[in-house]
Amino acid sequence: MSVINATSEFLQNQIATKDERIQQLEEHIQRLTQRDYATAAELQRMRDGMHEWTLEALQQREISETNAEEIAEICGFELTQEVEAEVTVTYYITLNVPAGESAEDIINEMDFDAITYDCDKVTHVSSSIDGIDV
Repeated sequence: MSVINATSEFLQNQIATKDERIQQLEEHIQRLTQRDYATAAELQRMRDGMHEWTLEALQQREISETNAEEIAEICGFELTQEVEAEVTVTYYITLNVPAGESAEDIINEMDFDAITYDCDKVTHVSSSIDGIDV
């Protein structure tokens, strides 16, 4: 068993050295993290550019669908475009309105966003009620 006889000054120097090393490592980690974020952003820009170019080239028939699929697989994107469309739907609803309630109140409580559709290509649906004719 060995006994170390250390002075307070020696221990303070050791602590200061360790604190300085910890600070250096934290700064190094921060630089690496910033570089990783920059690299990820650049890769995303390149992927988005290739996605746009591939869809346009496919639409213009400059490349085949097989080539487009290979590019999409290599670059990690789907051969799809997100398009927002406004669709007007008219519902004709028959209601049993209890005494003391109004048809408008019942209709306003309905969740028209909870529609069902047989399509996995729809990513978002929202609705609004423009008018109620009773």
